[in-house]
Amino acid sequence: MMDFAPMPRRETGALTQAAQRFSESVARVEAMREPHAAFWDEWNREAALADGPLWVALGDSSTQGIGAPDPLQSWVPLLLDRLRTKTRNPWRVINLSITGGQFGDIIDHELPRLEALDVDGHRTALCTMIAGANNLMAPATWAGANSELVTILEALPRRSVVARVGVSSPMNSMMARRFTNTIERVGAEREFELFWPWAWPSRDGMAEDKFHPSPRGYGYMVDIIWDRVQAALNL
Repeated sequence: MMDFAPMPRRETGALTQAAQRFSESVARVEAMREPHAAFWDEWNREAALADGPLWVALGDSSTQGIGAPDPLQSWVPLLLDRLRTKTRNPWRVINLSITGGQFGDIIDHELPRLEALDVDGHRTALCTMIAGANNLMAPATWAGANSELVTILEALPRRSVVARVGVSSPMNSMMARRFTNTIERVGAEREFELFWPWAWPSRDGMAEDKFHPSPRGYGYMVDIIWDRVQAALNL
């Protein structure tokens, strides 16, 4: 049985650090980083010891559930409940996401854990990934980001459920489209189920920092992702 050590932490970016000094709302959401990460570390240790079909979640803060005061209010636990109810099987999830994570973090820290699970006999029945937003906010990463994205996508299991990357500002619109074009191209080859994680019916689902989802926003997200998960698993 693999020793499921805590996932690495990524330091808060300079822009967010500055925003925290001027906005109590941003500071309150940022304060969720360590409690949420510790929650998932403990969850992962227990899931690694359990039996049942395995779902592995990769990504960044939205998969950590930042913006929801309780991680159980975020889309990963909500979708897990749906999987268990729909299939009547004891599905479990191991959440390898890292708040602030960029493509390089997925390559360096998340993919090796995914591979180690397979080596240890934990066959991944479902893999999901939401990533790219943090690269869009860091132009210094753009030169190699698309190549890193290809590396990640080619390492994911076939029939993975993967988020497209939405534009977050006029300045990164071209890069966001490039990321999504890559996801769609490789996704077609590897039979991925793709989705837009921010295609909500309403914009009333933002947390108080106006960047992360609130519990209501995570409810919108799970509805979107659930359709693609059912397609991936032929439910």
